[in-house]
Amino acid sequence: MKYKIQNIVSSKHNAVKRDYLKRMFNQKTYCMKIAKKYDYNYWDGNRKYGYGGYKYIPGYWKNSAQKIIKIYRLN
Repeated sequence: MKYKIQNIVSSKHNAVKRDYLKRMFNQKTYCMKIAKKYDYNYWDGNRKYGYGGYKYIPGYWKNSAQKIIKIYRLN
């Protein structure tokens, strides 16, 4: 079976105007220790600790999900 690299998420990721390098070098080791607790800070706190700070946008991932469903023939 031949595999093809899919570009599904990169377009959304690249469209965001965040300074990723600044996030990487801003107390990264300390932030990783906090994130590994998987508590409030990880899920709902500041983004430097994990997933927190996200803004919910209805339908944002719909097209990406539909592409994945089609490519992998999911039901």
